[in-house]
Amino acid sequence: MGILLKAKRGGAVPSAIFFTIFFTLLSLAGSVYLSVGIGNPVNKVTNSLLSSATFKADAGNYFVSKALETATGDERALLLKKGPQISAAVTAFLGNPVFKGELGAVSDIAYNYYTGGTKARQSIDVKPILQLALLGFESVDPQFSKLSKELNKIKPIKLQPQTNGPDASQIKSYFTLGVGLLLALSVLTLLLYLLFAKSLRAAIRVPGIILVSDGLLLVILNIVATAVVKHQADTATESLAREAIPIAAHSLISPLMTTGVVELLLGVVLLVLSYSKRVNVNSQR
Repeated sequence: MGILLKAKRGGAVPSAIFFTIFFTLLSLAGSVYLSVGIGNPVNKVTNSLLSSATFKADAGNYFVSKALETATGDERALLLKKGPQISAAVTAFLGNPVFKGELGAVSDIAYNYYTGGTKARQSIDVKPILQLALLGFESVDPQFSKLSKELNKIKPIKLQPQTNGPDASQIKSYFTLGVGLLLALSVLTLLLYLLFAKSLRAAIRVPGIILVSDGLLLVILNIVATAVVKHQADTATESLAREAIPIAAHSLISPLMTTGVVELLLGVVLLVLSYSKRVNVNSQR
């Protein structure tokens, strides 16, 4: 094994302890980083919502019901007469790939501006999205075409530099640096443990135990987080929120389960290998 497996307990025990600490922190921070540090988390949420047929249908019904709460006169009569068609138009609009692309583009501009340090685009134009929605409503009733005048008055939203509160771009940079540092420390302490381990069997078994333990921790955290989200959704006053909260949250907390299962499987493989006769024979040589 070359320079490894020196069988020095004085070095193996501290190395194993520090590897456990750093790798556990890496598992937790890495799962969060996979959720919000890679890509645009807003798009992850919206994509999950727009991929749910139930949510889109409920959103259409919710739009009509909320509009009826304040509508009067001809507007209320139109909603009562063509409520199902308007609801279907909203559902179709949310499922339109063009809308999804436009929404993703707008979200990316804002996300890159505030977290990526990209200042090239300092405004976002929501008019194309609203125009697409208006076309859907006009297909239900030509009266909606009157809204085009109001739509033309909408100006692009200017993005302003963040002056109050923590800087999102800086926070993301520090978080990325922290994850990278934990990864480096985990690798370093693992190599130190392999250097001082007393046998190949121990060199495989100890990391396997740590992987299984951390994997179980992440799976349990995912179960707990899912239960908390479900409770929050069940207590929400708005029906659409009760539908949307679990879907949106799942896209953000699912890396806990994914990372946990991967670590569990890898840890089990290492434990099985550590008990194989071939490894035991090689360890004694």
